[in-house]
Amino acid sequence: MEFPEYKKNIVVLGGGFGGLQAALRLGKFIRRAGLGGKYSVVLVDKHPRHIFTPLLYEVATTSEASLPAGKRNTIAHELEPLVAYPLKELLESSGVEFHLDEVRRLDILEGVAHLKTGKLDYEYLVIALGSETNYFDIPGLAAHGLPLKTFEDALAIRERLDPRVGENKGLTRVVIGGAGSTGVELAGEIREWSCARPYTKTCNIHVTLVESGHNILGAMDARVQAKATARLKKLRVQIFTEERVVRVDTREIHLKSGEHILHDIFIWTGGVRAVPLTEELPMKREGKGRIEITSGMECLPIGEDLRVAGNIYAVGDIACLYDPETKQPSPWMARPAMMGARCAAKNIIERIKFAEGISRAIKTHTYRVPDYPYIVPVGGKYAVAKIGPFVISGFLAWVFKGIVELNYFLSIMPWWRALSVWLRGFLLFIKNDRMG
Repeated sequence: MEFPEYKKNIVVLGGGFGGLQAALRLGKFIRRAGLGGKYSVVLVDKHPRHIFTPLLYEVATTSEASLPAGKRNTIAHELEPLVAYPLKELLESSGVEFHLDEVRRLDILEGVAHLKTGKLDYEYLVIALGSETNYFDIPGLAAHGLPLKTFEDALAIRERLDPRVGENKGLTRVVIGGAGSTGVELAGEIREWSCARPYTKTCNIHVTLVESGHNILGAMDARVQAKATARLKKLRVQIFTEERVVRVDTREIHLKSGEHILHDIFIWTGGVRAVPLTEELPMKREGKGRIEITSGMECLPIGEDLRVAGNIYAVGDIACLYDPETKQPSPWMARPAMMGARCAAKNIIERIKFAEGISRAIKTHTYRVPDYPYIVPVGGKYAVAKIGPFVISGFLAWVFKGIVELNYFLSIMPWWRALSVWLRGFLLFIKNDRMG
């Protein structure tokens, strides 16, 4: 498949949080500036849907009792529209073309993206291909560890859990490797979902959380860590810290300390890495394959406007930005990806405005790792949130989580559709999540 060459293409690779935000902003500018005859914004992704990953833990733990009686046999069809949104529909009337295709290779000298079905020339390129599950070459981990990156992953976890929840026969041992936000969310929600009454000693699901770092939620504020830890202990989640998984068998997990943990279900949320495409690019990368972008550190040569070479920008999980104060890389989360995408889009817009004579100079927008708000739900209608210098927890933080979700939907959908998706999810999950 060959793409038209009479326009200058602004190509965005990846339809995740960063890629979608960049494409929508660029499309909006091209449309409003009347440059549609000269420029084309193209979003390329190998998946047809944009996945709202913060709600995948809800998909994995939603009880059939939360659904209307006539729809309990079609739970996958009921849950899918709440977390998976067709990219073609999201980009309607946005001025952005969507191509369902897979990137095979980038020729940055010629300005060509080689796709599975053809090639695509670009004038500007935004790389937002995200990340994939990292199994760290641990023996048995890929074979026995269930990941949680896609809607299908969430359904697979739910299907493994669901037959066991109602049996009340013996003990089902669920072990979660990795205590970042995903691991913590799952641990709390599985306990809430699987127990007839909160904190009951007779619940037949035992949950263990294994973390290699000193604390759970290692990249977050110490107050958030403490509140989340206290909540998990109240839910009777067993927590191991400073323990590294070294081998996984069918029924047993081996830790570096020599201890063994029996499991019936093992869920792996302990790491991600940049997609393999970055390995072929002549750019500096950090240990997990992300393209390094400077943010106040002189040792990194790449510009803090998120440009990695020429007119190529990198955003989201594929880009590694360092905090100039802590020297720590930016976390693999949605908010930094979205903020980076907006910064990259602004810089491309500035260059187009200069090239088209709309402005006399290029204004450079720099990206700094911000102190952004974040929320971690920890079982039922309970969450821990950091907003600026403040940390709140409990039901109020859970409500704030819903407001943040609605705000995101409004940024990618018409208001009427955003409100519809949000309300449907809210009404379903509010039944599933218990107060606690």
